[in-house]
Amino acid sequence: MSWGEAVWALYRGAGWLASPLAPMHLARRAARGKEDPARLDEKRGLLGDGPLTERPVWLHAVSVGESVAALALAGALREAGHAVLMTTGTPAAAGRVAASKLGIAHRYAPLDAPPFVRRFLDAVRPSAALFTESEVWPATIDALARRDVPRAQINARMSERSFRRWAQMAALSRPLFGKIPLALAQSEDDAARWRALGVAQVAVTGNLKFDAVPPPVDEAALADLRAAIGARPVWLAASIHPGEEEAIVAAHRAVAAVRADVVTIVAPRHPETAARVMAAAGGAEHVRRRSAGEAPGSGLYLADTLGEMGTLFRLAPIVFLGASLVPLGGHNPAEPAAYGSALLTGPDHGDMFAPFLKAGAAEIVGDGAALGAAVLRFLADADACAGMAEAAAATLARERGAVERTMAGLAPVLDAARAAA
Repeated sequence: MSWGEAVWALYRGAGWLASPLAPMHLARRAARGKEDPARLDEKRGLLGDGPLTERPVWLHAVSVGESVAALALAGALREAGHAVLMTTGTPAAAGRVAASKLGIAHRYAPLDAPPFVRRFLDAVRPSAALFTESEVWPATIDALARRDVPRAQINARMSERSFRRWAQMAALSRPLFGKIPLALAQSEDDAARWRALGVAQVAVTGNLKFDAVPPPVDEAALADLRAAIGARPVWLAASIHPGEEEAIVAAHRAVAAVRADVVTIVAPRHPETAARVMAAAGGAEHVRRRSAGEAPGSGLYLADTLGEMGTLFRLAPIVFLGASLVPLGGHNPAEPAAYGSALLTGPDHGDMFAPFLKAGAAEIVGDGAALGAAVLRFLADADACAGMAEAAAATLARERGAVERTMAGLAPVLDAARAAA
């Protein structure tokens, strides 16, 4: 046994020893709104319904962003005749799976500790296992390899920072990544990093998020919002994270100084960010809240509800995507692009914005002042706003096709899954 293999054996042993603490850990997370309190047992591999009647392809996506990519593939797997069990790590991602209306079975993924992984695998008996993006779980990967479950990393990505960290620990990374037989990467850079860490077979298939079905639109809610807003100008600051609220409020005030009737819709990524937005705006009396049943009027409108992003994207002709004025890597521009929005983003926008920026289908704003100026410019020039939206839709159309390429790349894994099922 090599030094690296010994370390991973210790990691698995620590998982056994720490497993009795899991209920307390999960309960604390549930109290902070980070877990579904009614389904905590699933995180310990207790699925409740016994073994599944079919041996499904296990498809895992930890959070909302990854679930968007996974759902794009899940439909294709179903069409190809595979039963699919999708797992997620967060309640928000679970909600996205439920809202997809694909009829896919869902469970929460077990914590990466041997007793929980063993229970889960005994109950599910997956015919294959597919993990999205950068999800690398040592105990789970080891358990799948020991059971000889066909497996692959799909929509695989790896940042330069993560790659450097793993590469500096080659004694640890080689035994771990060597147990991943196939990685289908988003880009050539991603492919090179997975290959260098020891994955046996790597191919570039593109980003599945470009093929994702956009979030659903509630037509009745959309009609109500349009009626309440009327002819007033409107724009949306979507998926706002802590640290961005001051810039968003500053942008709103800059726009309102010129267009007093503007409706600025702010949709926090997580509900707990709503309080930060209200504080930045000067208190609840300056903000109308959707969660309180209030309709939008001129001013700030806080869309602090869940599951309505598609409706908001359809509503707003101008969309700023958050997680980009803070170093979080941005969010998926394909979703607002699918609904005909002009796209704005901060400097830390992530790779998905690259084709949109190259095509002139998106614009970078560095702070609240620049954001306010860009919104004012688009509100004053409807043709420019519509032109950017059309360019975004055309860019999205060009970037699609990753599902078909991924299904082709997965052919050996899926053939083995059929034999196992």
